[in-house]
Amino acid sequence: MSKIPAGFKPRLSFPDYNIRLSDFKGHHQKALNKMTQIAPQLDLIFEVRDARAPISSRNVLLDRPFAGKKKVILYSKKDLSTVDTTLLRKWHGDEPFMFVDCRSKRDARVLVELAKQQFYQMTPSPPLGLRMLVAGMPNVGKSTLVNTLRTVGLSTNKKVAKTGGQPGVTRATSSIIKIHEEPDVLLYDTPGVFLPKVNHSTTMIVMSLIGAVKPTVVDPVIQADYLLYMINLQNWKLYSKYLNHPTNDVGELLEGVSKHIGKFHRKTGDFDEVGTAIHWVDTFKQGKGGRVSFELDAVLGGGKNFDFRRALEAEKQRIAEMDIALNREKEKRPLTHKEYVANNANQLFKDDLS
Repeated sequence: MSKIPAGFKPRLSFPDYNIRLSDFKGHHQKALNKMTQIAPQLDLIFEVRDARAPISSRNVLLDRPFAGKKKVILYSKKDLSTVDTTLLRKWHGDEPFMFVDCRSKRDARVLVELAKQQFYQMTPSPPLGLRMLVAGMPNVGKSTLVNTLRTVGLSTNKKVAKTGGQPGVTRATSSIIKIHEEPDVLLYDTPGVFLPKVNHSTTMIVMSLIGAVKPTVVDPVIQADYLLYMINLQNWKLYSKYLNHPTNDVGELLEGVSKHIGKFHRKTGDFDEVGTAIHWVDTFKQGKGGRVSFELDAVLGGGKNFDFRRALEAEKQRIAEMDIALNREKEKRPLTHKEYVANNANQLFKDDLS
């Protein structure tokens, strides 16, 4: 953490803005349904989270279809995060996790080897090969990882999954992709799945900063202000090329940014505040702004006072209590004549009514 100049006090809280807390789409629901359908076939799950937002980028909905399955948490974009490995180890306990660069062939080889080990440990070995799935929130790096795994496992540079810097590039659970032979390792790429509703406005801002929701969901100036708030708690020098001193005033910072990029009108003193905010926030989304954590609980007190497991259970309970289709039991209805005939036709033996 950069030394804070004498007299400057960074903010320790952020306003609770009136921000839309939901960005759950139809293809998210379809993806969850598909995951539930194929879950019995799966032998290994890789759940990708963003290392800059290890709390917000977890999705408790993914625990439902994959309960009891072998799962490894993969933290992407570690090179952009200040979150400490020791802290995550404390948070996760015995739950397996690792940091990965989704573009790294070296990291992909480690994951392929992990999948092969899982195959050989199974008794009996899966006759049709080990089947695995990559899941996570939108835009955390899943499709990039799938392409790298295939490149490494089959020595091919052909892309099989679309990638992009915006959420929603992958919109359907793909057909199964082979990523290794002898043993066969087969993989499903899935769309990123968002939560039906997040717990707080700052969570939605964090999701905007990692690109998990559309940029229009949260006002760019609010994103820029929150980013400034978090940077001041970590290393204010990340914006020192725009200002020679720290500030809590996002307007002052954006004016400095606009001057730096040549968008400031010196005669009138005007500049495009929204456009400048988008430019500055995008430098961090794209990994060009420096290492930073987007979450207060991972920064204050070094994150040591945050109870990760208790928060996880509270989040599961919050989602379970929501009035959403995912939590409603399907109403039983009488069988149609067609369904009745089909059911009877599939019976091997008639019921003995004697």
